[in-house]
Amino acid sequence: MKYSLSTSIILSILIFFPFLKSQGQTGNDSGKISRQIDSILTSKSLNGKLNGNVLVLKDGKELYQNSFGFADANKTKKLTRDYRFNIGSVYKEFPAVAIMQLKESGRLKLQDKLSTYLPGLPNWAHTISILNLLQYSGGLPKIDWGGHFSKGETVTDAMIMSDLQKIKQLDFSPGSDYLYSNYSPILLTKIVEHISGQDFQKYARLNLFDPYGLENSKISEQYPYKDKTLMAIPFNENYEADSYKISMPLILFSATTEDMYQWFHHLDSFHIVSKNSVEILSQEAKEGTNIQAPLGRCDWKNGQVVEHSHHGSSASYECVIRRFKQDDLSIIILTNQKHRNVYDISDEILALFEKG
Repeated sequence: MKYSLSTSIILSILIFFPFLKSQGQTGNDSGKISRQIDSILTSKSLNGKLNGNVLVLKDGKELYQNSFGFADANKTKKLTRDYRFNIGSVYKEFPAVAIMQLKESGRLKLQDKLSTYLPGLPNWAHTISILNLLQYSGGLPKIDWGGHFSKGETVTDAMIMSDLQKIKQLDFSPGSDYLYSNYSPILLTKIVEHISGQDFQKYARLNLFDPYGLENSKISEQYPYKDKTLMAIPFNENYEADSYKISMPLILFSATTEDMYQWFHHLDSFHIVSKNSVEILSQEAKEGTNIQAPLGRCDWKNGQVVEHSHHGSSASYECVIRRFKQDDLSIIILTNQKHRNVYDISDEILALFEKG
């Protein structure tokens, strides 16, 4: 069939026009959602309910980024996107992933008992497996942080290990129940150090941070921080700086919003450890409410990660990182003034995308 030149031009326009329209709508929708996000967050900041950094990415591109409030209780410095925040219990992903790296290289098995690598612990160490530690099903009690802080003590690694030595009996038989305890990731870190022959700070820098673009992430030696460069300092709603003292680099992880995106992106894309390892780290010890996997919450469907979300909190720090892999949507909220609302804020942002 032959067409005239004018007819061919018209057909070309008709074929191409829907594409142009679709592209234009996408751009307009992105701008609209960005403005809606800003409206929500600005309102919360003005009402004293948000002090921190927020980053939203869609299809691998930055859709929204902004900083709200102050970097310290004195209100002398405004936050910028370059500031790091303590990520609370999100830190537990790092020793968990390191364990899986060592498993993949054949240097340990998840069924190995704790005593295999840390022989100086009480007899219960013969009954707790590495998998139990990953899933918080080892029966170890919670760390008595409050007891130490109430005495004005600087909590050290040696102090926590001494407390661990004093545990005579586990809270339950390993594998029979669940109890979130920071003893678990701390002991996982000790295992990584024992096998690798490196302190965890060095291991993380060489194997978890630098290879995957976490250029500004840091494991600090102590709090209060000696080096406060680009570090968001935590403070309460009365603008009083957190006063606890701790000297434990095993748990003092901090990162920027961009670094948290890099971590979640590379982890859920199976760049850091294999798909099978991520699946294992997504498994919870038992069903129920407030039960976390090593990766916090990591939901799967048809063999793919649907949502990887993790909430973290430490004194006045609070954060949430949520990645929806299938939609290529990431929401990162890091704060240094806790209002117990970061997950709710992320839900409000998510709802804007669900409305279309």
